[in-house]
Amino acid sequence: MAVMSSSLPVLVLRLAAVASSVLAALGQSVRGATETAVAAAEYPMTTVPTNPNSNLAIAALVASAVVVPAMGIGAMLAAKEKGWWGACALISGLITLLWAYYAYLAL
Repeated sequence: MAVMSSSLPVLVLRLAAVASSVLAALGQSVRGATETAVAAAEYPMTTVPTNPNSNLAIAALVASAVVVPAMGIGAMLAAKEKGWWGACALISGLITLLWAYYAYLAL
């Protein structure tokens, strides 16, 4: 029985070596397939898409450069009239809006 117990690990190692050799031999047939797929995926676009609605970008720039600062100045002037409570509400409101936005993005 001592002879069989020592030959079991040798048998397992031989089977593992044969299995790895078979896998290596089978892997040779698909070796070029990945290179072909990578070459095809490198340049998938042949034409550059254009957006005919370029006025939307100009409107977004105007909104971010004019409307947002005007609303900010208006909110600060309204908060200034209320003293300390206005400043507290302004800061707390901005923090709450930012928190709600990040909570929405996390959904």
